[in-house]
Amino acid sequence: MKEWIPTLARPGPQAITREVSFLKKQILFFLTALLVLSVLVSCASAPDAAEPEAELSAADGAFTDIADHPMEYEILEGLERGLYRVPSDGLFRPDEPATRGEFLVALWNLSERPGASDGETEIQNAVNWAVDAGYPDSASRSPDEPITRQEAMELLFAHNGGVSGVETMLTGIYDSGFLDSGRIPAGAKPAMYWGFYNVLIREPELDIIDPSGTVSRGDMAEIMIRYMDTFRSGSPEN
Repeated sequence: MKEWIPTLARPGPQAITREVSFLKKQILFFLTALLVLSVLVSCASAPDAAEPEAELSAADGAFTDIADHPMEYEILEGLERGLYRVPSDGLFRPDEPATRGEFLVALWNLSERPGASDGETEIQNAVNWAVDAGYPDSASRSPDEPITRQEAMELLFAHNGGVSGVETMLTGIYDSGFLDSGRIPAGAKPAMYWGFYNVLIREPELDIIDPSGTVSRGDMAEIMIRYMDTFRSGSPEN
C-alpha cells in the first residue's frame, strides 16, 4: 500500500497574474512615495528665493559709493555708531584723504558731542572741544587739510588718556625695525607705537610706519572702529 504524501497546490495562471499585478502596484507605490519624499526634502532645504535688492540712495540714509569697498563694513559700522552722517549727495568718498576736521568730528561724536553749540558747525564744535581739552597741536591746525597717520594717532592717544602700555618695552625694536622711525618726532613716538601695537595702523609697506602718510576716509573709518572695539570704555578725560 503506497503512502500518500500531500503536495502543495500550484497556483494557476490567474493567481500568478494577480500576484504580479500586486507586486507592480507595490513597486509603483514605493517609487511614488520615494519621489514625493525627495521633493519635500528639496523644498525644505532650498533657500528662499532672494528678493531683488532695491538700490539705496542718500534719501534712505545710505552711502551710495562704498559697495564692495575693502572698508565697506567699517564705514557702515561708523555710520551706525554715529561717527558721521550721510551727506545730501550720498557719497562717502572712501579713497579721498580725511581732513583733520573730519577726524575730529568723528572723535567728538564718539565722545557724545560735549559742549555742542547750535551756532557753530560740527567742525568748529569739534575743534573747540579738542583745543579746550588740551589735545595735541594738530587739533588747532587747519581743519580742511588732510590728517596724517601721526596726527591721527596723537589725537586717539590723547583721547585714550595718553598713557602708554606694554608697547614701551618694544620701543627699541620698533626704532630699529622701522626704516623710517627717524622721521617720527620723539614726542610722537609713544602715540605712533601705541597705535601700531594696538593695530590701529599697519605697515603700508614692509618695515615702513609712514608717520607723514595721509589717512583716507576709509582708513579713518577702520581706525575709529578698531579704536572703539579695543578701548570700549571711551575717553577718561571726557
